[in-house]
Amino acid sequence: MAGKGPMVGETSQRKVQRFAALVWSIIGVAIIGWLLIRIASSVQIIWLPLAFAAGLVFLLNPIVNYLEARRVPRVVAVFLSFLFFVTVVVAGFSLLVPAISEQSAAFASSLPETYDALLEWVEDIGQRFNLDIGVPLTEAGIRDWLSDPANQETIQQVIGNFGTLGGRLILGVAEGVAVVVLAPLMALYMLLDLKRTKEKAVELTPPRHREEAVFVASQVATAMGSFVRGQLLVAIIVGVASSIGLWILDIPFWLIIGILSGILNLIPFAGPIVGGALAALVALLDGSVAKAVLAILIFTAIQQTDNHVITPLVQRTRVQLSPLVIVLALIVGGSLAGLLGVLVAVPLTAAVRIIAGHLWRTRILGQSWAEASSGMIERTPPPERLAGLRRRNVAGQQKLFDTAERPLDDVPT
Repeated sequence: MAGKGPMVGETSQRKVQRFAALVWSIIGVAIIGWLLIRIASSVQIIWLPLAFAAGLVFLLNPIVNYLEARRVPRVVAVFLSFLFFVTVVVAGFSLLVPAISEQSAAFASSLPETYDALLEWVEDIGQRFNLDIGVPLTEAGIRDWLSDPANQETIQQVIGNFGTLGGRLILGVAEGVAVVVLAPLMALYMLLDLKRTKEKAVELTPPRHREEAVFVASQVATAMGSFVRGQLLVAIIVGVASSIGLWILDIPFWLIIGILSGILNLIPFAGPIVGGALAALVALLDGSVAKAVLAILIFTAIQQTDNHVITPLVQRTRVQLSPLVIVLALIVGGSLAGLLGVLVAVPLTAAVRIIAGHLWRTRILGQSWAEASSGMIERTPPPERLAGLRRRNVAGQQKLFDTAERPLDDVPT
């Protein structure tokens, strides 16, 4: 009995040491994270082109792998994939720019009429509900509002903010130029060095964790690659479907609204909502309530089709994220990094979900790697199931699962 005293004391001491080590580790991680955030904010101009370059890598690397599998040298495969990408982009611009220019000119010429229609619409609503809109919409009202001494302080504040606005505009232009110039160049070098980078990363991983690290990295890479390519393809589909629907309804500026809906669809939930609102507003200003209602119905149908048919088919591998988590990720990403944060919020959240979920399920719940993966990642069955065939092919599902479990050369790990 007497011999148990030192043993109990030693056990308690070890617990205290482990707790202290955990606390200091958390403090160290917090300090390092704070330093990294400060450093990242000081070179923020590079992150947007870097994000677009990573998107190009996710998009073009499957083409490079396909050509490499047919014994095409990687350097040649990379340049051929870039040539294909540039050809598609140039062809798309050649087809769309004339129509966009025509509709933009029509929009500019219709601005006075649109302003008058909007003014009448707002005034009609104010009179109908007996509301004082309090906005000087007429030329005389604007002149009186500007000459009112009570509004001089507001005018000075607005003028004072022009300097800040101009600085942000210059930064935005610089980021746009950096994206156009640097993103393709960075993507080119990333694709050329991709295999060697992956090999070096595997070599730097501790041997006892190497196999697991490669497995988790493969899951993250597969999910993010599927997300990037899927979002781009879905955006194109939404843009085309929106443009065709608005063209059938003969709503003005149908192509501009459709393209804007497709681009905004890169942000979850944004494309059809903004596109439907714009189409309905243009239809109302054009004097057709029926077209406005039909436009909303079309965009609602597009959104539902996207959520339940197109996205599950295109993104064959998806991380299970609830709509609430996606919205919160978009809000946090936008508040921290603006447009860049909104674009990368969902894929980064999915990556964190995979890594944290794997650690929790394997370390705490005692699940295997395959069980942890199947609990977090949703895999869409083959497309032939769409034709109303509800047969459960267990062997086919297992083959699909086994394929997804193998480390892929699809994207960087």
